[in-house]
Amino acid sequence: MNKPNFQAMTKEELRAYVLEHRDDQEAFYAFADKLRETPGIEIHSMEQLQQLIESKRDRADIQDANAALEKVSQISTIFLEDLKRQLQQ
Repeated sequence: MNKPNFQAMTKEELRAYVLEHRDDQEAFYAFADKLRETPGIEIHSMEQLQQLIESKRDRADIQDANAALEKVSQISTIFLEDLKRQLQQ
């Protein structure tokens, strides 16, 4: 049986291979090497980590707000006074 060319595989292909062949240590190490090659975010301080978390949270809040606005725009328009009456009931 020929060994697959791990270097030619994409990260996704190699991940799938490792999951199917859990005892193949060579494949596992090739996958680990590929993961290390992927550029990531380096954290050098707690302040930088906090800023990163806050910016991700802000982006998530904006995405949630945009999704809510999209849903509201698809609903028929309700006048503010009608909405107030409905909420008071």
